[in-house]
Amino acid sequence: MERLQVIVDTREQMPWAFDPAAVDVSVGTLRTGDYALAGDDRFAIERKSLDDFLGTISTGWHRFVREVNRMQDWAAKVVIVEGDYATCVFLEDDGMLIPPQHRHWLLSPQFVERRIAELTMRGVSVLFARDAHLAAGLAVAILKERSRNME
Repeated sequence: MERLQVIVDTREQMPWAFDPAAVDVSVGTLRTGDYALAGDDRFAIERKSLDDFLGTISTGWHRFVREVNRMQDWAAKVVIVEGDYATCVFLEDDGMLIPPQHRHWLLSPQFVERRIAELTMRGVSVLFARDAHLAAGLAVAILKERSRNME
């Protein structure tokens, strides 16, 4: 398979580090999303830190829904969150519930679950990867599959 030609949106401040033997990266303006294959205007991956994701599904919800609506005719819509799902909700420590380690601690687990369910019903896959390294690997796998589907 050819090397992937990946466009990273100009607004990405600290882009994922991809294997240079497998991925050629260039910076460009994407209408939607943060990472896409060159020449593909019907698929992109949205990257979110855990705090950004939680802010997006709460105070940024209406703006994000408008963005999702712009992708309504896309075959797939993907958000990769750098963080563990368990960190979105409450963590158990010796039988006690403690607030998660993010600034959106007032969001209930049920609220987060409902928003993820709403995104799923809108055709958005929300994937959690512990850190940037794992997220980049997941993104490459998804972009490779997208590339195969385009051939």
